[in-house]
Amino acid sequence: MAVIVTVATLLLASSVGAAFGCAAYNRYQKRADANNRVKVTSIARRNAVQRVDVAKIENELKHQQAIGQRKANVEIASRLTPLFVQYEAIQAMADAAHSGATTIIYYPVGANGVPLVSVTGKPQVLGAASK
Repeated sequence: MAVIVTVATLLLASSVGAAFGCAAYNRYQKRADANNRVKVTSIARRNAVQRVDVAKIENELKHQQAIGQRKANVEIASRLTPLFVQYEAIQAMADAAHSGATTIIYYPVGANGVPLVSVTGKPQVLGAASK
């Protein structure tokens, strides 16, 4: 009988100890979870700040590229003449003709490079008086 009482006492003591230990464990786990949430939030904030910094740098890069493109356009426009454009068009047609893989159709052009198209079925002649 003494053995049964001893075993029952040990079981009761371990159950009470487990209950107290479980409560302490729950408090410890809640504190650890709260600390982890604080750390995760801090990391998320740093990541957000870093993404903002990267976006600012990317925008500055785009701005500088636009400035460079504008300067290039100004330089090209200052040197681009109608005769040079005509020369480049002739060179492109010559290159295409020598490639052998292209069919080229030439349209007569009038003033300012506008193609001459007959709407009446009669050919148009430059400098001819209209009747």
